[in-house]
Amino acid sequence: MRQIKSQRIAMPRTLSPDAPYRIQVVDRATQILECFHFDAHELGVREISQRTGLHKSTAHRILIALQYNGLIQQNPETGNYHLGIKLFKLGQLAVMRLNLREIARPLLRVLMEETRETVHLAILDEEQVFYLEKVEGPYALRMPSRVGRHIPAYCTSLGKAMLSCLEEAEVRRMLGSHSLKAYTAHTLRTVEALITELRRTRRRGYAVDNEEIEIGLRCVGAPLRDYSGALAGAVSVAGPTARFTRDKISFFAGLAKKTAASISSQLGFGQVDLPDEKEARLGRA
Repeated sequence: MRQIKSQRIAMPRTLSPDAPYRIQVVDRATQILECFHFDAHELGVREISQRTGLHKSTAHRILIALQYNGLIQQNPETGNYHLGIKLFKLGQLAVMRLNLREIARPLLRVLMEETRETVHLAILDEEQVFYLEKVEGPYALRMPSRVGRHIPAYCTSLGKAMLSCLEEAEVRRMLGSHSLKAYTAHTLRTVEALITELRRTRRRGYAVDNEEIEIGLRCVGAPLRDYSGALAGAVSVAGPTARFTRDKISFFAGLAKKTAASISSQLGFGQVDLPDEKEARLGRA
């Protein structure tokens, strides 16, 4: 019953006209966006006004606002409007997130059974890690992770694995204006220290969180790629330092990389390259 109610809340057309959480201008903007389809990929203000019932001046003002935000673009030759590239990007993200969880869930379960530790799936949301999935191991362990939670990327293996896939200039842009809060004595304190760690992560194909977010907790993470080769997220294995010895970290990292490769392959990344550290150095020399 709760699920049905939640679905109704997500569907504007089922809301009563006086629902307190409806905003008229958002409803009107949605009306305009829904005017476009395969048989009407480019429309003028008059056509949009007719299709929505909005006054031309109202439709024009909303179109200008949508254009400013990249959701609508104007053809300079005809003056007509079409959907903006940002909608395509947002749609890709929405589909990827849904497919990613569905694809990853059984593989995360296998990873948990192989390691007997807690595993995570996350994506990068600006400079933060956003947790999509968590499969807890058989041993109770207090962790800061929780599905739906954001945690700074620079002090987690998931975050460092994903940041290592970005250009260093992009990492500096994302974190340059942010102070790196020290959660523990092991937390990286500067962007330069992080950049050095990301280079190491890039070479070996996995990231390590050595008690950087919480004392007594270690994690290893590996990045995911989609069909285009772009960053799609990351998986990690987390557990107490007592079980994450040097040898175990290498073992867990290998399994995390294997799982990441399997998920990436199912996302369409046809040739997942997992070079060892020596090969990576030679390739970047």
